[in-house]
Amino acid sequence: MITILTARYGKISVIARGVRRITSRRAGNVELLNRVRLHLFKGKGYTLTEAESIETFSTVKENLTLVTSAFHVIEMIDRLTVEEQMNQSLYDLTVSSLQLLERNPRQIFLRAFEVKVLTLLGFWSVSELHDVDETTKGLLEQFEYASWSQINELRIDEAQALALESIMRYYIEKILEGSLKSARVLKPHRK
Repeated sequence: MITILTARYGKISVIARGVRRITSRRAGNVELLNRVRLHLFKGKGYTLTEAESIETFSTVKENLTLVTSAFHVIEMIDRLTVEEQMNQSLYDLTVSSLQLLERNPRQIFLRAFEVKVLTLLGFWSVSELHDVDETTKGLLEQFEYASWSQINELRIDEAQALALESIMRYYIEKILEGSLKSARVLKPHRK
């Protein structure tokens, strides 16, 4: 069984028979963090019949810090969503976040992803934050509404980066009623 985020069906569980075999043609394509084109058979559940890689995010997979950040993205999506609820915007946000990690691995994008995904799923609104200083609140508001290119233009110092990470971790754990495994591995970052 593998869990897949799809553009058409949302998050689904798929039976992938034989992919662990060394001779399997599909094994390399259904690797964790790959973006793939799938052919599925729908019976009582979904069964994988064919898989073709679109993007493999090799730069991310070769760097321990980046792969931990990518797992953070994937774990958040998995924990915050239920199966078979289509959400094209969520799919697009996830793909664009992984593409950003591949091309421009700044920690600010991870914070922006957290804000954007919580907003998209209805868990977050900057206007509801009360115990946050105005500078940090302003940054979080920019994360909520700004494009990735606008976020790329932002420059934050170490104290702001740590404050943003602390606030986001607090709210994510409050929403999930527990912590993310990937958050325990991620170290505070400055950019």
